[in-house]
Amino acid sequence: MGLFLFGNKGRREEQEAQFRRRIEEQLSKLIEGKEEEQRLLDALSGGVRQAGADIRKHNMALEDCLDVLEEQQEAETQSRKKIKELEEMEEKMLRLLETYQEQVWNMSKYAAEHDPAWTAQLELTQEVVKGAESGCGIRSVDESDVKVDYTLHEVIEIRDTEEKEKSQTVAEVFCPGCVYRGVTRKKAKIAAYRYIQTRGNTP
Repeated sequence: MGLFLFGNKGRREEQEAQFRRRIEEQLSKLIEGKEEEQRLLDALSGGVRQAGADIRKHNMALEDCLDVLEEQQEAETQSRKKIKELEEMEEKMLRLLETYQEQVWNMSKYAAEHDPAWTAQLELTQEVVKGAESGCGIRSVDESDVKVDYTLHEVIEIRDTEEKEKSQTVAEVFCPGCVYRGVTRKKAKIAAYRYIQTRGNTP
């Protein structure tokens, strides 16, 4: 009987020892798992903090870029406004010059017919103005005896001629034209020759 009780007691102790070992192993694994979770949480927290810092830096850089972009857009707007003002002023000055050219031209024509003493003075004035015009990219279209160029001339009168070499040349300029930087602003109004072959007095 005593041996039986001793044997049962030994088994129970062995079972209890095994149970304790299993509990200890499970607790040890649980503690290790908790520690691993804590390490992961710490790493995740560090990553979140770093991401937050990076985002703040990026936001600051983005704000700086937006500020620079806004300044550039404002400068571009001011530049466009200034360019438009200059273009409008240029257009007004060109119109003034064209009016002046036309008036001097008409005065020269009138002087040639009614007061020749003024002709030389007006021709000198025109030459001085032409010199200044060429420096500004401006050219007057006012020459006679040159080939008709329909990009420069507007033919408003036809004059017949028996001289074949004069065909399609400018006979007379009624109103001068103007070319600015290679672009025709105003065509010269002209009379042009047309060759007519005749036999005796019959065209």
